[in-house]
Amino acid sequence: MPAVRVICNPHANFGRAARLAAALRPLATNHYGAEWCETAYYQHAIHLARQAAAEGVERLIAMGGDGTVHEVVNGLMAFPPEERPALGIVPVGSGNDFAASLGISPRPAEALRQALEGTPRPTDVARIYDDRGHSEYWTNTLGIGFDAVVNIRTRQVRDFLRGLGVYLVAALQTILLNHHPYHLRVEEDGRVWEDDLLMLTLCNGRRQGGMFWMAPQGSPTDGQIDYVGVRTISRPKMLYTLPFFMRGRHAHLPYTRHGAFCHLILEADRPLYIHTDGEIYAGFDSTIHRLSVESIPGAIRFIHAR
Repeated sequence: MPAVRVICNPHANFGRAARLAAALRPLATNHYGAEWCETAYYQHAIHLARQAAAEGVERLIAMGGDGTVHEVVNGLMAFPPEERPALGIVPVGSGNDFAASLGISPRPAEALRQALEGTPRPTDVARIYDDRGHSEYWTNTLGIGFDAVVNIRTRQVRDFLRGLGVYLVAALQTILLNHHPYHLRVEEDGRVWEDDLLMLTLCNGRRQGGMFWMAPQGSPTDGQIDYVGVRTISRPKMLYTLPFFMRGRHAHLPYTRHGAFCHLILEADRPLYIHTDGEIYAGFDSTIHRLSVESIPGAIRFIHAR
């Protein structure tokens, strides 16, 4: 077998991943001969992925949630395409949204088998640049406004709630306390539009938050980034709208805006709250007013289940 290494985040899913990882480790190391390493701190997976690529590892497996995949991809993108190992995912996080977009099994043992035996396929990633001079790669979704604030607020309530309750309470808090639209000027592939939006979500994957199908017909292999926005609506209507996103049936709502692009430039009338793959990119102290996003087709050879 080619050189294989697992980067495991035992802290994923509020630490629950540690038990699953302990059960999977003998299968990975004894049966498949994979090397095993674990993250010890925030962004450790970035450094471990860079080390794996520098040492010529041919197949890398990210065992964790979307945040772990996010870090591993940011590590691999420091290398030219021919030096990036193929990347598999074993989803043991809380959302596991990008793995779902690739059709990967939610059962960790089956996902490990897929990651070790599956065929890699060129898969898109995306990159954000902002007016602070910072840039970052992301794989699944980038949220601006409402869903970014929900993401921030989940961190404040997850100490005493779990599962769906975390997102519902965070969403209610956001509707009550942060119901403020942005006026946005957007240039997408040369086309310019302006609108007032409570939320704008850019999607390389199909789902976020473990249950919200933001781009149900999207594809991480088509070279484009889909987006969905929600225009200014009342608080009760925003609450009414959430189940449509949970079922992926929001496209027909007259106050949503949809499209796809390869390159986008966005300017806002006030600081932007942003998440990338569920990680806080710009929180309540944000000073970002302008950003650009581009798709990088076929950047990483992800192992899909189909």
